[in-house]
Formats: sequence, C-alpha cells, structure tokens
Amino acid sequence: MDDLERSRLAGLGVDHELESAYRGLLRKPTCSMPELATQLEVDVETADRMVARLSELGLARFDTHSADVVHVVDPNVGLPALAARVDAELAQRREELEQGRRAIADLVTGLSQSPRSRNVQVADVCWGAHDIKARTRQLTAAASSEVVAMSTSSAVLLDGSALPGWSADGVYCRLVFGEERTLDPVRNRWLHSLAEQGAEIRIGQVPTSALIIDSATVALPVCDTASGQTVGLATLRLPSAVTAVVELFERVWAAASPLAETYAREGAVTSRERHLLDLLVAGATDQSAAYRLGISVRTVRRMVAELMNRLGARSRFEAGARAAERGWLRTPVESR
Repeated sequence: MDDLERSRLAGLGVDHELESAYRGLLRKPTCSMPELATQLEVDVETADRMVARLSELGLARFDTHSADVVHVVDPNVGLPALAARVDAELAQRREELEQGRRAIADLVTGLSQSPRSRNVQVADVCWGAHDIKARTRQLTAAASSEVVAMSTSSAVLLDGSALPGWSADGVYCRLVFGEERTLDPVRNRWLHSLAEQGAEIRIGQVPTSALIIDSATVALPVCDTASGQTVGLATLRLPSAVTAVVELFERVWAAASPLAETYAREGAVTSRERHLLDLLVAGATDQSAAYRLGISVRTVRRMVAELMNRLGARSRFEAGARAAERGWLRTPVESR
C-alpha cells in the first residue's frame, strides 16, 4: 500500500481523506468506528461516511453482527478489482460520448443537406466550456423579445459566467433551475441577483437543460451520459424542435415554484431538528441527545449529517453557528 501513489488512488475515486481512512484500517484490519475516528482525528459521523464510501468502492465492509465494527478488504484484492471497475466505466463513458458526437454530427449533416436549410442554417454545434459560454452569451445578447431557459443542477447550461445577469430593455426573461439537495449560498445570491435585474426565477423538477431565444432558436447541452457533464452545445432552429422544447419548458414552468417560496420552504426546520440543534449547541453527546429525543443514536447521527449538509457546515461547531444565524435555534446562543 505504501508504494501506491496518491494520484493513482485519486484516479480510482479514493481522495486524500479516504486514503487516510483506508490506511488506518490496514493498520488495524478490524476496528470499531470510534477507534477509527480517534485514529483519524475526526468525529464518528465523518468516520462512518468514510467507511460507507470505502464500502461502496469495495475496500471495506461492515461487520454482519455489529454495525460499529469495520473490516478492511485486502488491497491485493480490493484495489485491482476497483481499478477494473473504473476502467470499464471510463471505457463505457468514452463510447457513449463518441456515440453522442456521431449522432449530433449526423443530425447536423442531415439538416444542412435538407432543401429547406440551404438558405438558413438550422443547426450547429460547439464544443468545450469556453465556446459554450461564448455561444450562450451570443444567443442571449441577440434576443429581441424573450429569453426562457431551464437548467438542471447536474448539467448546468446557464451559470454565473455564462449568464451573469439580465437587464435588456423590452426582453422578458424566465428561468427555471433544478432543485438542489442542499442550500448553496453562492447560488442563492446569484439567483436573487438575476431576479433583482428583472428575470423571473422559479425552482422545480427540470428534466433537461435548454435555452430558448425568441421562440425561434433552441440551445441544448451535449452531455456525457455517465457523468452528466456538459461537453458541447447544439443550437437548433428547426421549427418542430423549437416547438417541442418550448412546450416542455411551459410544462416545467407551470409546475415550478417561485424563487422566494422555494427558499422559504427549504430554510424551514422541524421541531425535532430545532431541539437537536439546541442540544448539540449546549454540548450534548449523541447518546444524551438520543435519550432526550427518544430516538436511536444512529438516527441522531443521520440527522446531524443532514443538518450539516443543509447548512453547508464542515463541523458541528460551524453548524451551530450557522443555525444561530438562520434563527433555527429555539434559544439564542447568547443566553446560554
């Protein structure tokens, strides 16, 4: 294990923290979760998440009789198997991406050879992040009446650098963004900035990203189907394609919620979560919090992990501070 370079492990999906956890388990092949947490100098919840990820990668497994006991998988067995899986996934991604590129090339070629497209360019494709952003700016700047768009959270077509704001006179702008699992303060500020500049923003279930200009031009992302990463942008002016995307957008728009309502809902906290936060800020252990709330220790740990994710906190102390800032605590911290 000591001869393996970090870069090779990172390529297998094992980051620095996971590698440290794996090395710790190799030093003590069978240990309890608290022991591993102490060895890594992290809390039990963090250690539990690390082991869960190592288990997904086939490098560790939980004991069948005790959920707090962890067994490490021999690196001579686990790492080669993991490398084989990653290699197979990469080969599949490359093949899917190449198939997507060929399909788009065929589409563009067929459209360009159509008699109806001899005088009008009905489709084109650009590749790479720089060209995608440049094309997005070009399309939005050319709008004369309306810009509408929907953007998923996994394959973002519109982002801060591609569409920094909207203030063109006489141009109506409607944007629907996919729901996020956790609140992102940076994204939140950007969305509110767009709204302040005149764009109407909604949050909802978005099946695919799309940009529609004046109900005449549609831009669709070309994505790596395995990772969801946007690698290209196809611009279509074919009336039937534009009509189909516009109809899809209108259905998504009708089902989405206004920005203010969405963030008010996501910012809410349940009575039990508020009580748990109070206990944690007061210094209660997981065991005592579980006793006070009448739930299991494992449930407490799961709730804490979810709250930390929603608050964007890296530690319990930071979670407590952010919860206080949002007014999530039943009793002000200063009065303790």
